[in-house]
Amino acid sequence: MKKVLILPLFVFFSFSAFAYPLNSVLLKNFNTVMTLARYEQKDAIIVFSDPSCFYCNKLKNDTLSNLQVQQFLSNNFLIGEIYATNEKANFEGNVYTYSDLFQGFRVTGTPTLVFFTSGGTPLTYLPGYLGPSDFIKVLQYVALGAYAKNVDFGTFSKTPNNFVGTPTVISITQDEANYILQNDPMAKQIDSYPGKDADHFLKYVIFGKDATSIANKMLNDGFYNIYVVG
Repeated sequence: MKKVLILPLFVFFSFSAFAYPLNSVLLKNFNTVMTLARYEQKDAIIVFSDPSCFYCNKLKNDTLSNLQVQQFLSNNFLIGEIYATNEKANFEGNVYTYSDLFQGFRVTGTPTLVFFTSGGTPLTYLPGYLGPSDFIKVLQYVALGAYAKNVDFGTFSKTPNNFVGTPTVISITQDEANYILQNDPMAKQIDSYPGKDADHFLKYVIFGKDATSIANKMLNDGFYNIYVVG
């Protein structure tokens, strides 16, 4: 995979009047999130959660169900939720249960959000609940790499910032395309230009001989997530 074209964009658009279904944004399998993050070249977030946790449910119902949060996540992250169960996860070459991950990441309260690079390296973590506007600030802080530059979050959060993502064209293999389409509910297969009024925040997987020219037109029209199958 390689990024072939990028076009920074710093303005929120809203091409959907309603939020997406929560299960289109919040996935339920650790391995799926990490594999999609690698193929889509986005960072990952794992929400360490509990079904009876009040603030976990508030995070899902209030924050992760907010349209602007969902749009930002679609452009920049893959996100999934896990409980402390015996379900298996592949991490750093080893197989762990989800309960093992809770212990390994020293999760003592829920929700706790752990951020990873697209390659699966832990970046940072966020304990507790945040509302939509504050959560978007945290997402911007991570997506723009401000944490890595030792920028103080308090200062960062007070600075006006409308960053929502970077329109990007990424080339992927046929196998990667199939995996994305099968496992990412935000992904859509196309073989022609979807129209300027189509949802700019979905993930478009383009097949066919005209894929590159379609991708370039979509990039110029401000679509964010464009994947060309080569």
